[in-house]
Amino acid sequence: MHLRVLEGILNKKIDILSQILNITENQQTILSAGPRGKNALHLYRAMNDEKQKLIDTVNESNRVFEKTYQNIREVFVREAHNHAGLVACIQDRIKRATDLDVRIRVLEARNNASAPAANKARDNKSTRKRLARLYEKNKEQPPG
Repeated sequence: MHLRVLEGILNKKIDILSQILNITENQQTILSAGPRGKNALHLYRAMNDEKQKLIDTVNESNRVFEKTYQNIREVFVREAHNHAGLVACIQDRIKRATDLDVRIRVLEARNNASAPAANKARDNKSTRKRLARLYEKNKEQPPG
Protein backbone atom coordinates (compact mmCIF):
# COMPACT_ATOMS: atom_id res chain seq x y z
CA MET A 1 0.00 0.00 0.00
CA HIS A 2 1.16 3.54 -0.74
CA LEU A 3 0.67 4.60 2.86
CA ARG A 4 3.52 2.26 3.83
CA VAL A 5 5.68 3.98 1.21
CA LEU A 6 4.85 7.35 2.78
CA GLU A 7 5.70 5.96 6.20
CA GLY A 8 9.04 4.67 4.90
CA ILE A 9 9.89 8.02 3.34
CA LEU A 10 9.13 9.76 6.62
CA ASN A 11 11.21 7.28 8.62
CA LYS A 12 14.16 7.90 6.30
CA LYS A 13 13.62 11.67 6.57
CA ILE A 14 13.60 11.51 10.38
CA ASP A 15 16.84 9.52 10.34
CA ILE A 16 18.51 12.04 8.02
CA LEU A 17 17.21 15.02 10.00
CA SER A 18 18.66 13.42 13.15
CA GLN A 19 22.04 13.21 11.41
CA ILE A 20 21.77 16.86 10.35
CA LEU A 21 20.90 17.85 13.92
CA ASN A 22 23.93 15.93 15.20
CA ILE A 23 26.25 17.68 12.73
CA THR A 24 24.77 21.08 13.59
CA GLU A 25 25.27 20.39 17.31
CA ASN A 26 28.89 19.42 16.62
CA GLN A 27 29.36 22.65 14.69
CA GLN A 28 28.00 24.55 17.68
CA THR A 29 30.61 22.84 19.84
CA ILE A 30 33.35 24.01 17.48
CA LEU A 31 32.01 27.56 17.49
CA SER A 32 31.62 27.68 21.25
CA ALA A 33 35.27 26.66 21.67
CA GLY A 34 36.19 30.22 20.74
CA PRO A 35 38.88 31.27 18.30
CA ARG A 36 39.77 28.27 16.28
CA GLY A 37 42.67 27.17 14.21
CA LYS A 38 42.90 26.05 10.64
CA ASN A 39 41.97 22.44 11.47
CA ALA A 40 38.77 23.40 13.27
CA LEU A 41 37.74 25.65 10.39
CA HIS A 42 38.45 22.85 7.93
CA LEU A 43 36.39 20.44 10.05
CA TYR A 44 33.53 22.95 10.26
CA ARG A 45 33.50 23.34 6.47
CA ALA A 46 33.64 19.58 5.94
CA MET A 47 30.64 19.26 8.24
CA ASN A 48 28.83 21.86 6.13
CA ASP A 49 29.55 19.84 3.00
CA GLU A 50 28.23 16.65 4.59
CA LYS A 51 25.20 18.49 5.94
CA GLN A 52 24.43 19.88 2.47
CA LYS A 53 24.44 16.35 1.00
CA LEU A 54 21.99 15.27 3.69
CA ILE A 55 19.81 18.34 3.10
CA ASP A 56 19.71 17.49 -0.61
CA THR A 57 18.57 13.97 0.32
CA VAL A 58 15.83 15.40 2.57
CA ASN A 59 14.68 17.69 -0.23
CA GLU A 60 14.49 14.73 -2.63
CA SER A 61 12.55 12.75 -0.02
CA ASN A 62 10.11 15.65 0.27
CA ARG A 63 9.57 15.62 -3.51
CA VAL A 64 9.00 11.86 -3.55
CA PHE A 65 6.64 12.10 -0.59
CA GLU A 66 4.63 14.90 -2.22
CA LYS A 67 4.42 13.07 -5.56
CA THR A 68 3.37 9.83 -3.89
CA TYR A 69 0.78 11.62 -1.79
CA GLN A 70 -0.64 13.41 -4.85
CA ASN A 71 -0.97 10.05 -6.60
CA ILE A 72 -2.95 8.48 -3.76
CA ARG A 73 -4.74 11.51 -2.37
CA GLU A 74 -8.20 10.64 -3.68
CA VAL A 75 -8.01 7.05 -2.45
CA PHE A 76 -6.43 8.21 0.79
CA VAL A 77 -9.24 10.66 1.54
CA ARG A 78 -11.87 8.14 0.60
CA GLU A 79 -10.39 5.24 2.58
CA ALA A 80 -8.52 6.96 5.42
CA HIS A 81 -10.95 5.58 7.99
CA ASN A 82 -9.92 2.04 6.98
CA HIS A 83 -6.31 2.78 7.85
CA ALA A 84 -6.67 4.96 10.94
CA GLY A 85 -3.69 3.43 12.76
CA LEU A 86 -1.34 3.91 9.84
CA VAL A 87 -2.64 7.43 9.23
CA ALA A 88 -2.00 8.28 12.90
CA CYS A 89 1.52 6.82 12.59
CA ILE A 90 2.20 8.95 9.49
CA GLN A 91 0.88 12.03 11.26
CA ASP A 92 3.19 11.29 14.20
CA ARG A 93 6.17 10.92 11.82
CA ILE A 94 5.33 14.23 10.16
CA LYS A 95 5.22 15.90 13.59
CA ARG A 96 8.58 14.35 14.57
CA ALA A 97 10.17 15.45 11.29
CA THR A 98 8.79 18.97 11.74
CA ASP A 99 10.07 19.14 15.32
CA LEU A 100 13.55 18.08 14.19
CA ASP A 101 13.48 20.61 11.37
CA VAL A 102 12.59 23.41 13.79
CA ARG A 103 15.35 22.37 16.21
CA ILE A 104 17.88 22.35 13.36
CA ARG A 105 16.80 25.78 12.13
CA VAL A 106 17.03 27.32 15.61
CA LEU A 107 20.47 25.84 16.22
CA GLU A 108 21.64 26.82 12.75
CA ALA A 109 20.52 30.40 13.38
CA ARG A 110 22.53 30.43 16.63
CA ASN A 111 25.55 29.00 14.83
CA ASN A 112 25.29 31.58 12.07
CA ALA A 113 25.02 34.36 14.65
CA SER A 114 28.07 33.16 16.58
CA ALA A 115 30.20 32.30 13.54
CA PRO A 116 30.95 35.94 12.66
CA ALA A 117 31.79 36.66 16.31
CA ALA A 118 34.18 33.72 16.38
CA ASN A 119 35.78 34.86 13.12
CA LYS A 120 36.00 38.43 14.41
CA ALA A 121 37.64 37.30 17.65
CA ARG A 122 40.16 35.26 15.67
CA ASP A 123 40.78 38.17 13.32
CA ASN A 124 41.23 40.59 16.24
CA LYS A 125 43.73 38.27 17.90
CA SER A 126 45.58 37.86 14.63
CA THR A 127 45.55 41.63 14.05
CA ARG A 128 46.88 42.26 17.57
CA LYS A 129 49.71 39.79 17.00
CA ARG A 130 50.58 41.38 13.67
CA LEU A 131 50.59 44.86 15.21
CA ALA A 132 52.72 43.68 18.12
CA ARG A 133 55.28 42.17 15.71
CA LEU A 134 55.26 45.34 13.63
CA TYR A 135 55.71 47.44 16.75
CA GLU A 136 58.61 45.29 17.95
CA LYS A 137 60.22 45.45 14.50
CA ASN A 138 59.84 49.22 14.30
CA LYS A 139 61.06 49.66 17.87
CA GLU A 140 64.35 48.02 16.94
CA GLN A 141 64.89 50.28 13.90
CA PRO A 142 66.16 53.81 14.42
CA PRO A 143 63.74 56.55 13.37
CA GLY A 144 64.43 57.75 10.04
